[in-house]
Amino acid sequence: MKKILIFSGTTEGRRLSEHLAKKQIPHDVSVATEYGELVMKEHPLVTIHRGRLAKEEMAQFLKEHQFEVVVDATHPYATEVTKTIRACVKERKAAGQEIEYLRLERDIAADGTNQTQFYQTIEDCVQALEQVPGHILLTTGSKELAKFCQSERLRKRLYVRVLPGIESLSICMEQGLLPKQILALQGPFSVEMNEALLHQYEITCVVTKQGGATGGFPEKQEAARRANIPLFVIKKETDTQENAPEGLSFSEVCNRIATLTGAKEKESANLEILLAGAGMGTEATMTLETRNAIEQADLLYGASRLIAPYSARLKKEAKYLANDILESLLLASKEYAPLETLKVVILFSGDSGFYSGCKKVYECLSRALEEKKLTGSLRIAPGISSVQMLAAALGTNWNDAGIYSIHGKSDKEGWQEEVLSCLEQQGRLFLLVSGAKDIRRLGELFAAKKERLHIYVGYQLSYPEQNVKELSPEECMQVEKEGLYVVLLERETNSIMQDETSQKAGTIGSVKKSAITPGISDDEFLRAKVPMTKEEVREVSLCKLRLQENSVLYDIGSGTGSIAVEAARLSKHITVYAIEQKEEALELLKQNKEKFGVSNMKIIGGTAPGALELPEQPTHAFIGGSGGHLWEILDCLSKKNPSTRVVLNAVSLETISELPQIKENYAVSGFELVQMQVSRYRSLGAYQMPKAENPILICSFTLHGKKKNGRD
Repeated sequence: MKKILIFSGTTEGRRLSEHLAKKQIPHDVSVATEYGELVMKEHPLVTIHRGRLAKEEMAQFLKEHQFEVVVDATHPYATEVTKTIRACVKERKAAGQEIEYLRLERDIAADGTNQTQFYQTIEDCVQALEQVPGHILLTTGSKELAKFCQSERLRKRLYVRVLPGIESLSICMEQGLLPKQILALQGPFSVEMNEALLHQYEITCVVTKQGGATGGFPEKQEAARRANIPLFVIKKETDTQENAPEGLSFSEVCNRIATLTGAKEKESANLEILLAGAGMGTEATMTLETRNAIEQADLLYGASRLIAPYSARLKKEAKYLANDILESLLLASKEYAPLETLKVVILFSGDSGFYSGCKKVYECLSRALEEKKLTGSLRIAPGISSVQMLAAALGTNWNDAGIYSIHGKSDKEGWQEEVLSCLEQQGRLFLLVSGAKDIRRLGELFAAKKERLHIYVGYQLSYPEQNVKELSPEECMQVEKEGLYVVLLERETNSIMQDETSQKAGTIGSVKKSAITPGISDDEFLRAKVPMTKEEVREVSLCKLRLQENSVLYDIGSGTGSIAVEAARLSKHITVYAIEQKEEALELLKQNKEKFGVSNMKIIGGTAPGALELPEQPTHAFIGGSGGHLWEILDCLSKKNPSTRVVLNAVSLETISELPQIKENYAVSGFELVQMQVSRYRSLGAYQMPKAENPILICSFTLHGKKKNGRD
């Protein structure tokens, strides 16, 4: 097997050694310092050589050991070392030694912001620092510290973050730095850790080298942005050496060594994917499971705000759409195939199961795993939602409240009716919103409605600027500050004592609760001279309909809409089409829909069956009036859905006489006829006297289709 030498000075070099050891490929590793040796894992197939090598020493070292593959994994800024390695390899080749040089290149980030300033050389950067007041955090290491310490005025203002090794500490002391100026720490460093150092030492400027995710560049940049201080970046020196070989990625180096040694590499890596709720945004609200997973992540995905504080071993990308993440994983699984297993974390704000994009990503990646496009495992870890945070901040519970989102919804989508309907049903409603604009829209809605309610607004929950307060509708209309908002709405009545009306509406104490059964008083409906299905008949008819969650009800001949309103109030997941031909009744339908806040009730003007050409197929139908078109209506319903549950009410003898013919003309099941006679007692002097309502025949059945010999 070919003899391999790795010149290691980066995380990538250490990882390459670990990979080769796992593949049972013996190799040597050359490190410059004691600290470099300490971070290497011991392995019987790995021989470590410590100490800096001059050119003559390096050439002699390559000659003595007859290495056939040399991997240059030194730091991207160690350009002189790289030039020396290349020169020694070239010299050995000229002497007839078979030796191949591979440069393991780190991805370098070069994206700037208004606060990020780039400099071609250290000297240029030092000159600029002379003009910057205050304390400076130097994160460029110890090797070139002398260039920053030549000016005594500048040296006294430096705080230097270096590796906790004897060599680094010695250089700092030699340059005259005081112990309080030396921050001997081992990374990786999160954004929060960087930010804490900036605040602790009152830093006014950060200096770093241009580096990738492995070098912690994104975390430094984000911390500087949060602290609102400049970040000075020293660019990587361009390699102008003639015929300098191109750098190779980690995967390319591994594949090349596999080819040279005959070791077989996998075509794609196995992925251990975790979809995790990141909580409210700060590390303090993140579960320990998710935090540990991020620390071990090879690949990290999520919105920029979520992934900014963290680093990944290999790569992190601001991606949160399912197809974008899948595309990246397909490439990464092949690019990093030599690692065999990759730990992947995909972050979602709040809780992964609460108004989250997690579901779509989970479905997309599940299909990819089933279809063998990816190999590995997939699981979900929950997080803390904004609703939980706001409830805790207010010292209240959320188990008895409704939850709704108007995030990203325009006024044309009718979110106002949905909010009013949910609030009517629940009495308490948590709202997820897009930002300050939605707070203003809520203010406008409730200012116009003259509702008596509490509006609690949570701003930037979990962040230092967190603020929770109760606002009036007028105050909501004045909100301008952008950020992350969540809202709790609570209704109240004029009095804690319940009057007859509030009892019928289901008011308990000062918060209005909706009933879980039908039973709106006839007196509450606006009706004018339009016929209406009376309360007791309405309740029995609704029970006979046997509505379920997600039912689609056609209320044919809706009149005032008493059936439609009652059905819509049973669940916001039921869709009700109120179909009516009379203009006066259509106007009452609109008024009753608005009064009871039932956004899931849709009003259709027209005569059945022509008006039944609707976008959703019926699961249930109530026929309160057929206008003489009963058979045409039943024909239409049976064609639309051959298992429609039908309830119809009959008062006239003409309609009653037609009911038995239904079984003759249609295939039905559960056919039932019930006659109701209701009397209401009224006060007449000292007596309670009955007043009879018209008898009603309630016919109910499930319609399966027209019989072959049925009437035309």
